[in-house]
Amino acid sequence: MCVAGKQPGSIQVDGRAERTEYRSSRRVLPWLIPIVCVAIALHARQLFLGRTFVLRDQLIYTWTERKVLADALRAGRIPEWNDLVAFGTQFAASSANGVTYPIAWLVALVPLPLSMDVMVALHVLIAGIGVALFARRLGADVLGTVLAGAAFMSCGYVASISANKIFPGTAWLPWVAYGVDVVALAEERRGRLRAAALLASVVAVQLLAGDPAASITSAIVAVTVACSRASRRVPAIAWVAGAYATALLLAACGVLPALALLPHTARGALSPREALTWSLHPWRLLELVWPGFLGNPLDRASNLAELVANSGAGELDPSWSLSLYLGAPVLALAILAGLRGPKGSRGLWIGIGALMLLALGVYTPLYRAYRAVFPPEQIIRYPEKHVAGAICLLCALAGAALPGLSRNNRAARRTFLAMLGCVAMPLAVVALFRGALVQRLSGAAALTVPPIDLSATFAQSLESGIISLLVAVTVSGLLLLGTRARFGSAAAACGIAVYLLHSGWHAWAITAVEPAEKFTRTPSLLRNAISSARSDAPPPRIYRSPAADAEILPEATATYWHQTLYLDSPGRFGFAAVPGFEGWRSVAFSALRARAAAIPLETFLRLYAIDYVALPSDVRRRLFTPDGRAQGTVADFELGFSGTSSEGATAWSLISPEGTRPRAFVAPRWRWSSSAAAVEEVLRPGRAADAGAVVITGEGQAGGDVTAKLTPCAVTRYQPEQIVLDCDSMAGGYAVLADENAPGWSALVDGRPAEVVTADVLLRAVRVEKGRHRIELSYRTPVLRFGLALSVVGWLGWLAVIWSTRRATALPEPVAHRWLRAG
Repeated sequence: MCVAGKQPGSIQVDGRAERTEYRSSRRVLPWLIPIVCVAIALHARQLFLGRTFVLRDQLIYTWTERKVLADALRAGRIPEWNDLVAFGTQFAASSANGVTYPIAWLVALVPLPLSMDVMVALHVLIAGIGVALFARRLGADVLGTVLAGAAFMSCGYVASISANKIFPGTAWLPWVAYGVDVVALAEERRGRLRAAALLASVVAVQLLAGDPAASITSAIVAVTVACSRASRRVPAIAWVAGAYATALLLAACGVLPALALLPHTARGALSPREALTWSLHPWRLLELVWPGFLGNPLDRASNLAELVANSGAGELDPSWSLSLYLGAPVLALAILAGLRGPKGSRGLWIGIGALMLLALGVYTPLYRAYRAVFPPEQIIRYPEKHVAGAICLLCALAGAALPGLSRNNRAARRTFLAMLGCVAMPLAVVALFRGALVQRLSGAAALTVPPIDLSATFAQSLESGIISLLVAVTVSGLLLLGTRARFGSAAAACGIAVYLLHSGWHAWAITAVEPAEKFTRTPSLLRNAISSARSDAPPPRIYRSPAADAEILPEATATYWHQTLYLDSPGRFGFAAVPGFEGWRSVAFSALRARAAAIPLETFLRLYAIDYVALPSDVRRRLFTPDGRAQGTVADFELGFSGTSSEGATAWSLISPEGTRPRAFVAPRWRWSSSAAAVEEVLRPGRAADAGAVVITGEGQAGGDVTAKLTPCAVTRYQPEQIVLDCDSMAGGYAVLADENAPGWSALVDGRPAEVVTADVLLRAVRVEKGRHRIELSYRTPVLRFGLALSVVGWLGWLAVIWSTRRATALPEPVAHRWLRAG
């Protein structure tokens, strides 16, 4: 074996290796065990009490995506196409779906939704350990390490977004900071090579987790740490850049399909309005020390952000996260670290400031300039996501500052008092001018749906502020008391416990959960439809307006969404949700949705083979005749939801519209059109009258039999990526499957290759002659297999580097040494 370098705290690996391992474990367990306990406590309801996350994305979006992944893995196939959202969408190409992210495969081992909740808890723990390790690198002792990791796990930002499908990318952000610090402080080439290789693996895992915003934020954090902590910045940045380049190779199986998908999605050309939605409103910065400053984010009737800090563009919730709470004591410690902390702490504060400015988005000119000169940012929505990097650095600095309180007692007292003033002063202002604020905002509050109860909202806000101030005073006092010799660390430990109890309580309050059993039961609307559905056929489509009912009480919202099949909810029961929600919608589908309001409802239902329509009964009476024929436009349907009681008790109907096309058919007439004009053809009056005609996107000559009728085809084999049709047409024409076309689809007609073209803006079509034909449609994610081959080669090379550097000199910090020797 090797002998480590002569740095203080280095570990000699010789005959005493077993004893060294024991000592290293003793160094790790005192802070690791409390962090694990905090993670378990934060998710105890989901892990042990049969509850599951509701609201936001988990129930109405993530669950369906995880079901597609779990069902495919259990069946032994790669899920490349998702047929449960709209008219189908690429699945493996969007790395956030977890096809190339091994940790996401856990959903196939444990039933849903428990497996999703375990994934959330696991990634929160991963994030907490990463922050703890980084704080350890900055000089944190055991208490500081626990504070850093637990503060990040329980902060308002993490608590409110952890159930989001893309949180796994954020969870690896602290590990990137930690890995960059190891690279920046490595002293000899061999050790730096090993450290860079391990950093590359962390970045690759984050890329495979699938959130581009988290990866970009991590890159900013990486540059910040490298510039702040390295003695020689240029070489350190070069090594970090090399690690990132290597990570792209390691993650090629996820990155390359996503890049191939991007030009075909609306994400590749975001408008400024879309890109700047959910910028961090400046008023929300007070939430860092005052949770609930803007009321209750879970209740529209008590959410002041609707009036004074709404960055949701009038269509979404006022903000991306439900809270930013971190706490005055943590911020005070982070400031103290910046003043008299470890090497590079001031540089880390510069990075914190830059990330917060970027998070402000539309509220500062910096973000627009940054977005213009940094192309990767142009595919990112919601600037507020950059907050994650700032909070990670703040928590790590706070942990690092804790051991130095006794040496900087005077500065610590002043800093804590200043931060307590940052809570007390706005609290006093709001309490003093409460009446005037209510009067000034009352007019606008009366116009919201539902109306905001300003008196109750300000009362809740003040109560939360007072509690936070009392907690901050208590925690600050205990932390300062812990600097005195006779009290030792017991007082500081009590202060951290009080802080974590309060932050954990706040995390529970903004994390809505309900019994999982309630949402595994079939909604009453679907019971009859499920009994008639075939398991070997394409999933039936349910068209439900994407509009949410703002009048539903907060405690009834999840049940209402479940029972009325909101967004992707039908996918949990094997139905395709139209229009559903997918973050990487195709350009063609987006173009159709942009003009959907003007499309006659009958035309939309007929052309796109909608099997069922879910709607309130009063809307049904207005838009459907007794025999099931639709009238009015798509806008009349999607904006026509009214009369719902606050409990969601209004009767809903699931109806099967008359006259829709079969799922697969031969169209005997066709004409050609450009992609832009094809939408206009769908909008043409009377388009629904001739269901046997299709508009093919491209250039060609019109043709077909004007007297022939549409001929249904039989779907004789069905998997999302492998579909077989048997068609028998007396006239020939185009065999159409009323599912969305996309790059990667190929076709065989009677065993011979045939071109797949797009019909009626979206649908797959193949040219056939008259007579009987077998059509096989197959989907392969573009460049997925090539990317997988590159990743395999990359990981083999990575293993070779790790093996060849197994005797590299360690860094002074024992935990870092063990991490570098891992693998």
